Amino acid sequence: MPAETLTERLILTPLDAASPELVEELFRIQSDPATWEHLPEGVDVDLAETQSLVDGYARSWRERGLGWWAVRLRSPLGQLPAGSVIGLGGVAIRQPEVPAWNLGFRLTPASWGHGFAAELGRAALDAAAVAQPGVPVTGRALTRNPASWRTLERAGLSLVWEGDAPADYPLTSGVERRVYSDRPLTPELLDRLIALG
Repeated sequence: MPAETLTERLILTPLDAASPELVEELFRIQSDPATWEHLPEGVDVDLAETQSLVDGYARSWRERGLGWWAVRLRSPLGQLPAGSVIGLGGVAIRQPEVPAWNLGFRLTPASWGHGFAAELGRAALDAAAVAQPGVPVTGRALTRNPASWRTLERAGLSLVWEGDAPADYPLTSGVERRVYSDRPLTPELLDRLIALG
């Protein structure tokens, strides 16, 4: 497993053995209501939620050889110095019954509008193509969050489904969602992705 991946402007570090200090930095992003502008119900309310999220991505690294990264700046941006943690993201398989990489990202609002999510997305697709090229890369986004689904499109994914999230998924029940993929999906896999909410 690489210690880090460098893109033009980002340092991507695997969330495989996150230090308590890193989890606290990620919690500041995860617990910021501004980060969750399009899904206020998603805010982490305590450190344990962020730790659980990090643990899930660490499991993807151990079991699949790839997972989400902590995202840091290589150069300063406004008030953010070089090395600042600006979020997390990448591709991971967190549920074995859904055999597809899920591309996602969550960045601090101070870094929005600079194309970092798309840069992260391209690095994640490249990493997935090396780790397990036969596994599709997918992404899910709220229809009401055009910046997110446009980022998935810029990363190279195509829309394969749009509709309401399942009623039994409380966080997004009844909210319109989109599912994207880098290739055609079997009906069974698409159904499983839709069921994730």
